[in-house]
Amino acid sequence: FLHRLYDMVNRRISKDLKECALTLWDHGWEVKDICEVLGVSRASCFHWRNMFEELGTVARPPSPLVGRMRTITQALMTAVEDLFAQDSDLFLDEVCTWLAVEHNITISPSSLSRNLKQAGLS
Repeated sequence: FLHRLYDMVNRRISKDLKECALTLWDHGWEVKDICEVLGVSRASCFHWRNMFEELGTVARPPSPLVGRMRTITQALMTAVEDLFAQDSDLFLDEVCTWLAVEHNITISPSSLSRNLKQAGLS
């Protein structure tokens, strides 16, 4: 039993298998029987049922965290713009220090440069 439980950890289960489990459940099968036949956990079955009831699908929605995360929020970018408006001769390392002290944001000069370029600033 423990070996089978260990095999299920981090196992990728297809959308078809999840839908099959819910279909069997809808046709009156007991959850324990579904788990045994399909080799899935009871918690997974209930998770898929809840997801289906909430989203209308057993497939996880795409993550909003696709691609590289922006290091600096729009509000902080506006603050950096204001900082440059006050003193246009600031070096990137000075701005990095200001972000660390004033906003508790640790960012490298190269990352700050990339963020500034993406915002159309140079």
